[in-house]
Order: sequence, then C-alpha cells, then structure tokens
Amino acid sequence: MVKPAPARERTVSRDPEATREAILSAATDEFAQHGLAGARVDRIAERAGVNKRMLYYYFGQKEGLFLAVLEGAYQRIREEEHKLNLTQVEPTEAIRRLVAFTWDYYIAHPEFITLLNTENLYCAGHLKKSSRVRTGTLRSSR
Repeated sequence: MVKPAPARERTVSRDPEATREAILSAATDEFAQHGLAGARVDRIAERAGVNKRMLYYYFGQKEGLFLAVLEGAYQRIREEEHKLNLTQVEPTEAIRRLVAFTWDYYIAHPEFITLLNTENLYCAGHLKKSSRVRTGTLRSSR
C-alpha cells in the first residue's frame, strides 16, 4: 500500500478559468433540465467536480449563476450569428440566412430554448439586471 505524500510535498494546481467553465457547463445542463426553480446547487457542484462553495465564490447565489449561464448562451449564439457576415449580402438573402441559421441553431442547441423559456417565465428579470446586456457586450468579441 502506497502512502500519500505529506501535504507539504503535494502540489495543488489551480485553474480558475477551467473551474469557472466547468461550473458554467454543469449549470447549463442543470438549468436546462430542471429550470431555475428545480435546479440544485449540490448537483451542479457534483457535475462540475468542485466544492459547492466555489459556485458561490464565482457567482454569488443561484440566480447569479443562472444569469451567467444566460449570458453565456446569448454570447454563443451572437458569436455564431456574427460568422454569417449578414452585412455583406443583400437584405433578402440576409434574412433568409438568419432565419435558417436560427432554426438550425435551436435544433442543435435545445438547451438555449429551455433556458430562454425559463427566463421568459421570470419576464426577463435576470437579463434586465445584466450589465453585459445593458452595455451590449454580449455581441461577438471579434
């Protein structure tokens, strides 16, 4: 039987960005499956492989985590829309491409629709609190 190294000999590597991303990924799944009211912080922490305190450290309460998930979902769809280069085509073609893109995106990302439905139940109350929505920084960073 191998004894673990003493604590002073063990190295702990921390990757705050990876931790944050793991939490957001787990939370996206949890909120998409159970909605805001049904989502459980314990399940999110377990899925993310982190201590529950880390969720509160990075996002505050569950509503703050939900807002971060929503902002991430909107950021991803806006980045994909940006790739369409709609300003480079005629308006009719741009509308056709946008409608087709939107349909395909919703099919490929059903979690987006469920997150949006949950937020609609709250009359966009979380997104109204978002500084990223107010300042327009949910647009593509490119």
